[in-house]
Amino acid sequence: MSYAILRLSKLKNLGMATSATQHNYRLQDTPNANPEWAVLNEEHLNHGQRNYWHLANERIAELHLARLRSDAVRAVELVLTGSPEAFPRDAAGRALDRRGTLWVQDNLRFVRERFGPQNVVSFTLHQDEVTPHIHAVVVPITADGRLCSRDVFSPMSLRQLQTDYAKAMAPHGLERGIKYSTAIHEDVRRHYGAQQMSKEALAKVAAPAIVTTLRLEEPTAWDRVNLRGYLDRQQALLDAHLAAQLAAANQQLEKVATVATANTLEHDRARVLEQQLARAKENLAKVHEKLAAEEAKVAELQKSEASKIRGFNQLAVQLAQGEPLDRYLLSQGQNLREQSRRAIEQALAEQLALPWRGESELQVAMKGLGYKLVLGGPTELAVLDSKTGAKFGYEDIRPDGQDFAQQVQAAKAHTVRQEKVVEQQVVEEQVVRSRGVRVK
Repeated sequence: MSYAILRLSKLKNLGMATSATQHNYRLQDTPNANPEWAVLNEEHLNHGQRNYWHLANERIAELHLARLRSDAVRAVELVLTGSPEAFPRDAAGRALDRRGTLWVQDNLRFVRERFGPQNVVSFTLHQDEVTPHIHAVVVPITADGRLCSRDVFSPMSLRQLQTDYAKAMAPHGLERGIKYSTAIHEDVRRHYGAQQMSKEALAKVAAPAIVTTLRLEEPTAWDRVNLRGYLDRQQALLDAHLAAQLAAANQQLEKVATVATANTLEHDRARVLEQQLARAKENLAKVHEKLAAEEAKVAELQKSEASKIRGFNQLAVQLAQGEPLDRYLLSQGQNLREQSRRAIEQALAEQLALPWRGESELQVAMKGLGYKLVLGGPTELAVLDSKTGAKFGYEDIRPDGQDFAQQVQAAKAHTVRQEKVVEQQVVEEQVVRSRGVRVK
């Protein structure tokens, strides 16, 4: 008799979801999985192997929920499988490849129909362990569009879920387990008990078996006559005695094997935890290193800003007291002002080389270059560099080394001449066309 098996676990936070993601995609050591069989594992939905927590949050965001509890369960992981004997195996006892089978397709169809296609964010087939099984991650969305794991997986709905899953798996020879059963996995309970066994109890289990002797019956006068019957009876007694001792030895051996298996699993878990701890320490060290670098940058920026503020305050006080400015500061200001003046002259020269389109267009063009240009009368000019705050009057600006007002007039005259030339060409072409002569 083979049973349909469905178990679930709630992924209540980012840590649990990350752990499940790393386990299911073999991003961390898995003692009970054979790395050589990992090629038989298959992902059907989350091909990018993204974190379950991020997938769940993206699905929840699509619902535009007005309120969301901070402790709400955002994802639930289902394990779908069957009794080990339900899966066909080869001569070595290894389960046959289940990829592309109806069993996998029926499982995918079941979870999608049960929880909604959009709410199933991952569906992974594992075949690198003894028994093939499936990990399905679903977002617990109710029929009325709420995120509520308590309603989706209530005790009543869980019992019905087991029943419905067994019905879906019936074509594959699987049936439902006992309803309302309180049975637990005996091997898990036995292993945990063995791990906690005291030294005295362990010594008792591992003690050599006591061998007892069997004293054969003395033959009677009738046994001497019926020797075959006597030998058969003694042989039966001897067989029964040996069978009892063998059963006792096997029982004790089974306890020893349980302890050995439990300790082996515990050692494997310890090894995995040590490796995970080592990686966590490495990551933590990298984070600390990055934080230290960022703190150094912040400290340097704060020091620089403090220096600027201090210098600004000192400058303000000096100006208020009418004191002369620092020679270096004054020289630096003069250099910056000279650079701004040259840049403004270069920009004006380039603009004046273009056809003249009016003062407003010149102002717009200069503003796009970061300069504010104010034009007044023929001798009034003010230019402000928005980057440095440098301000220049009419007498300070000489594009190409010439007077600005003269260059403006020259630009206007040149534009007028160019327009007249163009107009003359147009008139000549019209005259030529009117005479029927083709213009080359």
